[in-house]
Amino acid sequence: MEPVVKLLADLVAIPSMNPMGRARTGKEYTEASAAEFIAALLRGHSIDVQLQQVAPGRPNVMGYINAAAAKTVLLEAHLDTVSADTMVIEPFHPLVRDGKLYGRGSCDTKGSCAAFLQAACNALENTGSLRYNVLLLFVSDEEYRFGGAEFAARNGLKADFGIVGEPTSLKIVRAHKGVTRWRIVTKGIAAHSAFPQGGRNAIYAMARIVQRLEEYANQVCLQAAHPLLGGPTLNVGVIEGGSAVNVVPDRCWIEVERRSLPGETTETILAPIRSLLKDLPDWGFEEPYLSAGGMEVTEDAPVVQTLARSIIEVTGGVTVEAAHYSTDAGYYNNIGVPTVVFGPGNIAQAHTDGEYIELDQLHQAAKVIERFLTA
Repeated sequence: MEPVVKLLADLVAIPSMNPMGRARTGKEYTEASAAEFIAALLRGHSIDVQLQQVAPGRPNVMGYINAAAAKTVLLEAHLDTVSADTMVIEPFHPLVRDGKLYGRGSCDTKGSCAAFLQAACNALENTGSLRYNVLLLFVSDEEYRFGGAEFAARNGLKADFGIVGEPTSLKIVRAHKGVTRWRIVTKGIAAHSAFPQGGRNAIYAMARIVQRLEEYANQVCLQAAHPLLGGPTLNVGVIEGGSAVNVVPDRCWIEVERRSLPGETTETILAPIRSLLKDLPDWGFEEPYLSAGGMEVTEDAPVVQTLARSIIEVTGGVTVEAAHYSTDAGYYNNIGVPTVVFGPGNIAQAHTDGEYIELDQLHQAAKVIERFLTA
């Protein structure tokens, strides 16, 4: 195998599934082994390495290349993948066939990890050619809480601009939506269903809340639209309550997701909903378990222009666009690091039961990043 393909195969062979808040345990449900592999690779190239313990067994890997340059670029990608429960191929036995590499995480987003690592190692062969200091960051818990990126941003990350690796088909994403997720809980009083008047039904209380949220969701998408991203959205995606059909339920909860526009904050998202529900009884908000801001980098920003030139030199053309999903880039932009999204692979392959990445894109991504670092 060529070096970048071998590197990706080695990463795919290391399970690093995100438990997604569920009671799933075992080494395959942490990023620890993948982090140790990358840390050893970086040390083998004499790159300074730090492990950030975001949570037990769930580290970030941070490597730093000091080129004595005036500016520092952040290259970031996430270590975790979704589960392999429904896969129809061997998830952790990478298979190369017909110009593709198959396996869980090959596209989302160990392809970006491999491309960034290979590009940095290639550039190091001639340190004098590096035009930037390079901060390599491989984070945990992107798929569920964006926990690794939030931790890094909160703990003093410094760079002049950045690139977050995601499967963009080698396009530059310069703007995307944010996302806030939280639970609303209703409380009732349990009673025997033969005597429901002796209790208070938490599911009935939640039904009134859900009805209002549906009406609000239809309104919020009509708010002033962003020229690239359109309007915000709201969705109730999970509901759970009660213990048995013959018991008046004393608790019910829903999980709500709000896709936001750049500039919106957690408070500006939640305040209108609190106001909407204020006259209803027996409910409360849990603190959001995820609140990642949207981001927008101007088309003439240096990171966009320099990356675009590198892509054109490798592929002959470039597309700059916006996306409706969210990434770690929102956290870095919010601390003043202009960060775009770029990487190999098609987002349509992310999380699929036969996940793969086109090897041509993997090679091209590594070449693009190497040119970005050295040209």
